Amino acid sequence: MMNKGLLVGFLLLSFGVQATEYASLKKDQVNLRTGPGERFPILWVYQERNFPVEVLDSFEIWRQIREKDGTVGWVHQNMLKKTRFVIVEKEGSLLKEAKPDAPMVAVVQPGVIAKVEECPKGDYCRLVVSDETYTKKGWFPRSALWGLDKGEVVTK
Repeated sequence: MMNKGLLVGFLLLSFGVQATEYASLKKDQVNLRTGPGERFPILWVYQERNFPVEVLDSFEIWRQIREKDGTVGWVHQNMLKKTRFVIVEKEGSLLKEAKPDAPMVAVVQPGVIAKVEECPKGDYCRLVVSDETYTKKGWFPRSALWGLDKGEVVTK
């Protein structure tokens, strides 16, 4: 007789349970719709290229997404890209190295959207933070970011 725990583990592996999928918006204007198709009403128009979202489901060429605040809707697959971006949730220091006593590169405010350059195992991710006047790279605490699974590894 097979152990129930082994059976459950086998079934989970068989059905390919996957980690959360994240993407980011490819364009400056992206329509979020109530359903998977142009006939569905527009809920919201995003006006932020690189805005990170969680991909929940798919139907043909449409992807159901959720943003940080919990808003859920559908976007055309061509409006998404795999390049990883995150939203900073808590003010913190962008550091020169992935350790708490490293020299500070910049202070990053909540709401900033940053590109994930890499996120190895551990407490820090290497981010690229940009605006019209500067670009800074450094290490930021993983715990203060939205758009990554706990313990997820992102490589270059």
